[in-house]
Amino acid sequence: MKRNFNNRNKSLSELGHEFLVVCPSCQQCAEVTPLGSTNPYMIGIKCRMICSHCGHIKEMLPKTNVCRNRVKVSHSHYWKENTIRIGGPFDWYFGLPAYLQLTCCGHTLWAYNLEHLEYIESYVRSELRNPHPNNRSIESRLPKWIKSAKNREHLLKCIGHLKQSIS
Repeated sequence: MKRNFNNRNKSLSELGHEFLVVCPSCQQCAEVTPLGSTNPYMIGIKCRMICSHCGHIKEMLPKTNVCRNRVKVSHSHYWKENTIRIGGPFDWYFGLPAYLQLTCCGHTLWAYNLEHLEYIESYVRSELRNPHPNNRSIESRLPKWIKSAKNREHLLKCIGHLKQSIS
């Protein structure tokens, strides 16, 4: 029997409760978390980066867009200071590179955290994928090389390597 993907219609912004990043001091796995709401559009939410390996701590309060009194958010693969960028291999707040990333099938496979990685894994493992009408869902935004059945085995191997890197 073929595996079916349980499309939960999740968006990347729902995964913003935790980011596993490369610590700028020791290059080990650090954690970035918003202190309060995980809604990237909220103003006044402080963010913190903590490295449990070297003790490096960094905090920030995202700047607001003066004309709209809200945090500037962009769905982009490129980091730009003072703008929360959703959709690239870096955290939204500091722009630190994602710890969970590696080259796979000639592209960069990345995830914000273990929940994100497991969501991608369940999609890749499934043989039956029912499309969902929401264009902001994670699965609707996955690149074709991840959706391709010919890359399934190699992708699952890469996902396994990423999981091992944080255990």
